[in-house]
Amino acid sequence: MAEYRVQDISSWPLVFQESRGLDPKGWVAPPDVVTREQQSDWWLYKPIKKASYRRFDDWSEKFSSELAALLDLPAARVELARASTDAGIISHNVTPDGWTLESGDTMLSEVDGYVTCAGDDRLKNRLGHNLSNIAGVLVGAAGPPGTSCEDWPAFDVFVGYLVFDAWIANTDRHAINWGLLTNKDDDRRALAASFDHGSALASGTQEDRLKSISVEEFAARGFAGRFEDGAKQSLVDLARRAEDMAERRAKEWRVRLAAVPEESVAAVLANISEMSEARRTFLTRLLDINRRRLQA
Repeated sequence: MAEYRVQDISSWPLVFQESRGLDPKGWVAPPDVVTREQQSDWWLYKPIKKASYRRFDDWSEKFSSELAALLDLPAARVELARASTDAGIISHNVTPDGWTLESGDTMLSEVDGYVTCAGDDRLKNRLGHNLSNIAGVLVGAAGPPGTSCEDWPAFDVFVGYLVFDAWIANTDRHAINWGLLTNKDDDRRALAASFDHGSALASGTQEDRLKSISVEEFAARGFAGRFEDGAKQSLVDLARRAEDMAERRAKEWRVRLAAVPEESVAAVLANISEMSEARRTFLTRLLDINRRRLQA
């Protein structure tokens, strides 16, 4: 079994501290980078979230990056990492050189009725963060530059993010966890690649609980609580609704998901030997159940 490499970033200089989000994180660059002005050289270092128990957001980020690649879904490249004192991950910058990034929260702030989630990531209802408004701010934008989807309508690619969320049980797609790029030279707009999947794949569920809960029930509790009136709407239903609103290319995501070999998923989950068999078995079943739910 090949182990995922853990990148030692102890010597990587800090470019700047990231202010968005609730948890501390910083942009770093390899020490051999000549200039820090090239965004394409930046990585976001995110240590494991502090809690009274071991969280697994680092593993979830890495697994999600590898699973996205199986779908050819535009997503940030993620590597396991270790700094001088903390373990975590580094996530490659999704903002290419020559582009700027604005969060969905910023883009939606001009829409009547939208309530920002900046500074408070625990609002009970994300008013205005709905499919119609998201489709509206993405009108005229394309898919992420430099990817196989760069000539797609942005909303069709966003549907892929929602299908992916439903597959990996990512309940944290709030409006700061997706963004829109603008080209500095010609004002072209494009959806940024997907990022921040640390809350997926049961990352906050402790080992003992994994052994006592039903995977089927856990999957069924995957609600779209980061969207307007989403607390009782499943991630699967949200993805299907988005697909119905989009153009024809959006339907390709579920076709791609259905074609992913089971052995490829198993290979992704096999490369962290430290993970317990109970967790590996739980995640394998969760991904299988959610894939079948999406195909129903």
